[in-house]
Amino acid sequence: MIMPALVILFLIIVSAAALAAGLTVPAEALLTIINRSFLAGLFLLVLGCIALVVRSGFFTVFGAGFKRLQALFFRRPRVMESDWYNLDDPVFARKKETFIRIGTSLLLWSGAALIVFSVALTVWYYR
Repeated sequence: MIMPALVILFLIIVSAAALAAGLTVPAEALLTIINRSFLAGLFLLVLGCIALVVRSGFFTVFGAGFKRLQALFFRRPRVMESDWYNLDDPVFARKKETFIRIGTSLLLWSGAALIVFSVALTVWYYR
């Protein structure tokens, strides 16, 4: 139940920022801000969606197939087959997963914020 409250707070903050920008920025510069914020938001949203798809494990099958092909065509040196190189560090894996999860949500939220900001400024510009 906390998520709808966060979404409403998010919309209020972005709308207030757009209103403040609409009141303080001259009209001829407002269209440039609208366009650039929309494009930046779209770029961040696409990056966040790509990270979400990669994080979901969609390409795991392809990665496993390419690893088999690599093992078939390229021999690994014996040093690389020792236990020192095959260790899976659980602490590093947990930190990496946390970093990727936070980065994905940050990309998605900031992209959505910039797009909502540009839409609110567009409404203000054509009022």
